[in-house]
Amino acid sequence: MAEFGGKVAIVTGAASGISRVIATRFAEAGAGVVIADIDDDWGAKVAEELADRGLAALYRHTDVRESAQVDATVAAAIEHFGHIDILVHGAGVGVHKHIVDLSDDERDLQIDVQLRGAFLLSRAVGRQLIAQGEGGRIILIGSTAGNNARPKSGPHAASKAAEIQLARVLALELGSHGITANVVSPGLTDISDISKTVQSREYQQVFVQQVPLGRLAVPDEIADAVLFIASDRARFITGQLLCVDGGYSAGKLSIDGPHQAVDFGQLPE
Repeated sequence: MAEFGGKVAIVTGAASGISRVIATRFAEAGAGVVIADIDDDWGAKVAEELADRGLAALYRHTDVRESAQVDATVAAAIEHFGHIDILVHGAGVGVHKHIVDLSDDERDLQIDVQLRGAFLLSRAVGRQLIAQGEGGRIILIGSTAGNNARPKSGPHAASKAAEIQLARVLALELGSHGITANVVSPGLTDISDISKTVQSREYQQVFVQQVPLGRLAVPDEIADAVLFIASDRARFITGQLLCVDGGYSAGKLSIDGPHQAVDFGQLPE
């Protein structure tokens, strides 16, 4: 049996980008997958492509900011597959502006999709997992911005930092039910051809200069981490942040200071 045979995963933002690869990998590993997104064209296409390969997938239009839509998607997953085992909240947006230039709507969009969505989904799926009584996995997709500030990322960084604390609280509250909660934070990832988001070559080059391994991530590397955290191999891991960023979050690679040790007589002649 495939590693996730008989399991069911809800993956938000799965019409494109990293979440699309995560959903695909779960399906290839035997799981039934609910692709939750607001991009009906791309979302339905992903589900259709998986079904054409004989894999189990269901597309659900889901605005993660709306409690009723989140609850409806959870209900649809139960109706279609019979149960839920895994939540991966990967839906996200980015408005790259200085804080003083952001409108209220631009701020709220990022906070609502990434943090409010994490709360609504964790609450709805958490309730279902508790009712089922068989444990489960809640995995929030974070960002290097959640623990490494950078310009033009105010609401994005704030929401991703808050996700880390949300996961820790979920771990404390849901642990007695056998439910784990963790954050997987990707570094800058090459999502060309699978996303409508465009990363400029200039930004990629500057970012990579701060990555000890010297390159961008590829989506499968993020998916590897998510599938590990969702597996039985990670059954005793909860409340944790796993950065999959080539060492970017380890420190400032560009700070290679000119400091020279001063000998005050401690060293032998």
